[in-house]
Amino acid sequence: MTISAFKLAALSAAMTASLASAMPATDATARGPELVAFDGAEELGNTAARLGIMTQTMEFSIAVGADGAPTDCSMTRKFRNATVPRQLCDVVVRQSRFAPAVDAAGKPASGTYVGQIGFRSVITRDR
Repeated sequence: MTISAFKLAALSAAMTASLASAMPATDATARGPELVAFDGAEELGNTAARLGIMTQTMEFSIAVGADGAPTDCSMTRKFRNATVPRQLCDVVVRQSRFAPAVDAAGKPASGTYVGQIGFRSVITRDR
């Protein structure tokens, strides 16, 4: 399997778009963490290919500290192999940058970021 540069750009864009669903804020002035950048499209695609989950949809949540640093990651879907979510989370956490959540007073706060990505639409098989 190969991932073309165009497909990698689509994967990165899809990752960014799908990650844009932060946990809803309870106050009009408060907001959840926001994704600033995801630079790991190629690594994530390669990891998914190596793990044999190219047709899967990956759903996850990332705990983001008040400094914007990801502190924890979990997959909402269970995998038979316990290393799969750990390896995928490792890539997502290392390659993502966030703006922290903001509380009702406008101060940085910790929060949870929820996202998903489907690999099926952006990966092609070699012929």
